[in-house]
Amino acid sequence: MSVGSHGTRWVAGGVICGALAAAVPAPAGAAGPTVTYVGHHGPGGLLASPATLDATAETSSGRVVAVTFVLDGRPLGTDTTAPYVLDVTPGLLRPGRHRLRVVAVDNLGRRSSMRPIRVRVSPSRARLLEASPRHGLQRALRALREGQVTVRLAPGRYSLREVRLGNGARLIGSGRKTVIAAPRGSQYWALLIARGHDIRISDLSIDGGGGGRRREGGIAVAVFDGSSRVRLQRLHIERVRTHGVNVWGAHTDVSVQDSWIESDGSAGAGVFALGSDASSGTSVIRTTLRGFRDFGILFAQREYGRPAAALHSLALDNTISDVRDPARDACVTRPHTTPRCGTNEGGIWSGGVEAAIVGNTIRRTRWDGIETVGSSTRTTIVGNEIFDTRTGIYLEHSTNHSRISRNLIMRARTGINVEWRHEGTGSSRNTFTRNRIVGGGLFVDVGGDGNLIARNVFVGGPRPAIVLQGSSDNVVRANVGCGGDGGTLVGQQTARWDDGRPAYPRRNRLLANKNVESCGGRT
Repeated sequence: MSVGSHGTRWVAGGVICGALAAAVPAPAGAAGPTVTYVGHHGPGGLLASPATLDATAETSSGRVVAVTFVLDGRPLGTDTTAPYVLDVTPGLLRPGRHRLRVVAVDNLGRRSSMRPIRVRVSPSRARLLEASPRHGLQRALRALREGQVTVRLAPGRYSLREVRLGNGARLIGSGRKTVIAAPRGSQYWALLIARGHDIRISDLSIDGGGGGRRREGGIAVAVFDGSSRVRLQRLHIERVRTHGVNVWGAHTDVSVQDSWIESDGSAGAGVFALGSDASSGTSVIRTTLRGFRDFGILFAQREYGRPAAALHSLALDNTISDVRDPARDACVTRPHTTPRCGTNEGGIWSGGVEAAIVGNTIRRTRWDGIETVGSSTRTTIVGNEIFDTRTGIYLEHSTNHSRISRNLIMRARTGINVEWRHEGTGSSRNTFTRNRIVGGGLFVDVGGDGNLIARNVFVGGPRPAIVLQGSSDNVVRANVGCGGDGGTLVGQQTARWDDGRPAYPRRNRLLANKNVESCGGRT
């Protein structure tokens, strides 16, 4: 996400000065990203307001998906699109001496950090429009709607709905004690509505009012059609009615960062982003989402074969738990006889091109942990930990030329499942490497052809651990199983195409796959 440009006229939260750091590469052999802090060359080398923090990053293979600026161990914010710049919200930096570093992550989950540098922050000279529940609030709300203003809300409880933010509007609170709440018993479309460019909302709480049934609207933060460069940071959103954050229409570079989004089990999704050919760069980063009925994060783009739809969605280092729909209780015991099983109850669902799902922890999502849908071409699912779900990672058609690597999956009935090819659409030519699956297996269904399945570890669980059912032209190499029943690690079997013809596994190359007594490491 481009969270500011070199021409953005926003006052930084103080003056920062310090020597520039040299780039530090990723560990030897990792061939990951390099990152360099550029800063801002002002008088005397100061990074003075108005200004942004600036870094460069590159990687030898893949692409850089996130550059995070970290002050004293606390993320200031993340940019996901080059040039990597971060505008700092006025008044949020404590004056004095600090340590700043910059961290880069690429789409293969490789990370690197520059050496920390010492910086000095002076008191902010920013002009803020201050408001409290009793003083200046209406004036502040009008200013937000008109845009090009920074409003700071004092601690207190604000009974508001459908607060609109226009171009260049910034709304910041005073932390958790600033609470925007739905009026008791009210119906509303959204409590906060962002529509425009370069909008920031940060450092406050939102109380959606809860509710045990579906309602029209009921969104905590809505990002409307035509918006770009919108950053939502350090928000505590609770008692969500439908969606914590809802993004739709033509949009670019919308990011949710370092936030907490929670429902009592009645709301649909923590973050719902409706993607299309007219959207790109949606991201959810270092955010906790829990207690939803349908999804933790939904990058919703279900059209097949699109070359750039919902391009470059990113889910990075989030924690998602407890996604359960009571209406699907029968799916646990009778999935093939219950309508709409498998259409929700997921941790992260992604349907766009070149999405990156990296470093997330997902627990107790009843149908699956991560699922790819729509046009999931060149997607990477790397370094995630998934526990207690029916399927750890589910590749729906059409998922192609994608990489699923270094994921830990535990207590799932199926570790990784590749859906069968039907109605002319399927998933093929994907890479599955170095995943560790405890108590489950890897299942590739009819027409899921041309995959590389290598160096995965299967601890316990069924044998064969890898099943090629009507799947052909795969390379299955150097996979290891331990703690199972000692049966064959890789199995091939016949099934049927959707028109009833037999689907035979053909030309699969099985090389150096074996069972051993102990796999070592985490179980």
